[in-house]
Amino acid sequence: MTKHKDADLEVYAIWFSMYPTDRREAWPADILTDSRVVNLWDERKEVGTFYAQRYGEMESTVVPESTDWRGTPILWDSYLVYGPDARWEDSPTGLRRWGRTILKTQDGLRQSVDNLLR
Repeated sequence: MTKHKDADLEVYAIWFSMYPTDRREAWPADILTDSRVVNLWDERKEVGTFYAQRYGEMESTVVPESTDWRGTPILWDSYLVYGPDARWEDSPTGLRRWGRTILKTQDGLRQSVDNLLR
């Protein structure tokens, strides 16, 4: 976000518990503080479940170095980059690139954002 401080971006950080230590009370609220970031807590893991069910639709846009998580009913520790043409109706459209884990694929995330903003 620092590199693109004037870019017209929207970031939605969806947080939920995957480990016993992942509690809303322990959530690091000071990690993503840019005003373009909306932090949301998803107690029921609905977003991760939604995306896990759509792996087939998303497979062509995954970065090659992503960790394979198929067989797990929840997609988590991941990023999804949508373009300005994205629409959110029955199912989201406009997915450009995604990867997991975030730390493992952070170079792909940076490149995806750079490409989007060119």
